[in-house]
Amino acid sequence: MGITFAILSACTFAINNVVVKKGIMRDTHNDNGLFITVIINIILLGLLCFIVIGIRGWNFEFSWTAIFFFSLAGLCTTGIGRFTLFSSISYIGPSKASAIRNSTPIFTTLFALIIIKENIAFLPGVGMVLLLGGIINEGIRISTSKTSKQEHIPNSFTVHSKKHQYLGVGLALLSALTFGVGQGFRKQGLIETNDAFLGAWIGALASFIFLILYKTVRKEFTAAKLKKSFTTMNPFYLTAGVLTSLGPLFFFLAAQTMEVSYVSVIAATEPLITILISAAIFKGIESITIGTWLTIFIMLFGTILIAINM
Repeated sequence: MGITFAILSACTFAINNVVVKKGIMRDTHNDNGLFITVIINIILLGLLCFIVIGIRGWNFEFSWTAIFFFSLAGLCTTGIGRFTLFSSISYIGPSKASAIRNSTPIFTTLFALIIIKENIAFLPGVGMVLLLGGIINEGIRISTSKTSKQEHIPNSFTVHSKKHQYLGVGLALLSALTFGVGQGFRKQGLIETNDAFLGAWIGALASFIFLILYKTVRKEFTAAKLKKSFTTMNPFYLTAGVLTSLGPLFFFLAAQTMEVSYVSVIAATEPLITILISAAIFKGIESITIGTWLTIFIMLFGTILIAINM
């Protein structure tokens, strides 16, 4: 079941990417829906958590250590990880930032091997290499193709771009690092308390607190903006809230039954799944190249190698 949940996590986040894109195209208030989606995360994951605990007969094993790791996981992924990724995009563009961000499984695997002491068998190891190679190769391909065709910078901004290029790359690497470490913290929390529903909910709470503090410091958390978030409902953002609740939950459920290093590389196929879905929905705008199809088949073979050892 671990493989299935990891694939579901990737698919859920991929669908979310497309839904958010449609939501931004429809939105007239320059809002990416982050606040309302996090609110939905807390409500939905909280309900699921208490429903599951109730089904178990309210037999709940509490652990402050698990709460600590789950909170760190939420802070590192949805909190700091997403913040640094968005900051990186402002400096080097979405293509390059996303390509660097795709290195997340490398940091998760290092964390799993060094801190959690996970073991990686030979065939799954080969599968991980194929998956990582496909993810990074496709990210670089997309980055270079978009940069050459769409992201030319006027000469007047060349000096400014060079000055901030290293900062943008550094922020993207920091995003990959924090996401990777955050995924490792998820597994550490599960080792203490094997409860995926609790872990996903605590992570959502931690990311919400980070978001509130960040917006308060920047003086962006006002009554008017809060009211607008609830009075001008964007159906795509509501859907995104559900999807971004299920994505981390599926990741937790996968990590319950298999090594988090395996889960991380399978879940990181999200960008390629996004391409498949986008090509189907945004016909004439986005297309799939032969190189992308080849990468997809290589990564599929890598996933099969991991599944063989499960």
